[in-house]
Amino acid sequence: MKLLRLTLLCTLTLAGCTAKPDLEPLPGSLTYGETASSRKTQAAPGTKIQNRFLHEGRTVYETYEVQPDRTYKLIRRSMVDSLGE
Repeated sequence: MKLLRLTLLCTLTLAGCTAKPDLEPLPGSLTYGETASSRKTQAAPGTKIQNRFLHEGRTVYETYEVQPDRTYKLIRRSMVDSLGE
């Protein structure tokens, strides 16, 4: 019985860790300060779009995915310290 409880507790804990919150756009992001309907693209749904910009002295790399309604969804971001900083 203790093993069952421990297994259940571990399963619930790990399930909570897999939820990833949506990324919020930063100044310089393709979708920053826009409504979803204001930026549309001719790219096919599922297409990945890359964006690179500087934010607070760091280089930001973002990946967007084109949605079925032709809007962008931010799916990945990484930040790297800029050279010379």
